[in-house]
Amino acid sequence: MKRVLLLAFLLGTVLPILNAQTQPLGDHPRMNSTYIKDNGIGSRVNFGATFAPTISWMYDHTPGYEKNGVIMGMRYGLNLNINLTHKKNFYFSTGIFAEHAGGKLKFLDNVPIGPLGIADSTLTQRTYRSIYLSIPTGITMKTNSINNFYVCGNVGLMHSFNLNASNIDSYYFGEELWSRERVSSDEAALFKESFFVGVGFEYAVTPTMRAGVMINYAQSFTNYFKGKGQARNGLSGVDQRANLGCVEIALNINFF
Repeated sequence: MKRVLLLAFLLGTVLPILNAQTQPLGDHPRMNSTYIKDNGIGSRVNFGATFAPTISWMYDHTPGYEKNGVIMGMRYGLNLNINLTHKKNFYFSTGIFAEHAGGKLKFLDNVPIGPLGIADSTLTQRTYRSIYLSIPTGITMKTNSINNFYVCGNVGLMHSFNLNASNIDSYYFGEELWSRERVSSDEAALFKESFFVGVGFEYAVTPTMRAGVMINYAQSFTNYFKGKGQARNGLSGVDQRANLGCVEIALNINFF
């Protein structure tokens, strides 16, 4: 009987001590049996990196032009977020990115054939591609932790400068399709201004690092082409006008 009482006393004394020693150090609150890796208190500035596969196209506004498909592209670079509150809920977001975008149009045009000939009213399919240096300015909003996940949204403007532009043309002569190699283009405007909006989520990998996915839609409200007769259709003589649209899946990592 004494041995049983002694064993019960030891178990009642030792087990609580062992259980206390196995608890995590520090004040890590629980939520639905999941330890919260991020307490939600934000530093003033955080930074990260983004890589985003994109699909872009053109909204044509030139008489006689039609949209003719989409092109695959990408956006990648470094982002910078400035905390607007004590917690990690609202940020002013910016950064510097390379953006590959463009679209496809089809239209009738006069096509040079050899050094002297011209094929009138030829159905032309043209692929436009540009590389931009882009700087976003926007607001990013994030919820509090939901088992280490955070629902996010962003909205803002994208200010872009054209670094390089090219065209690839295909022509139909009767039933025969002719193609031309990619050529450098001077018809694309130097500056592109766009708005963007998106939703997604982040996950707290560690207390100082989050990985996330955002689905963003962007559309330019400036003309892709240069104005004042610098980008005209060879057949009609009208100035070309089009806006760029884009959907991307942005993969990002942020360090706090």
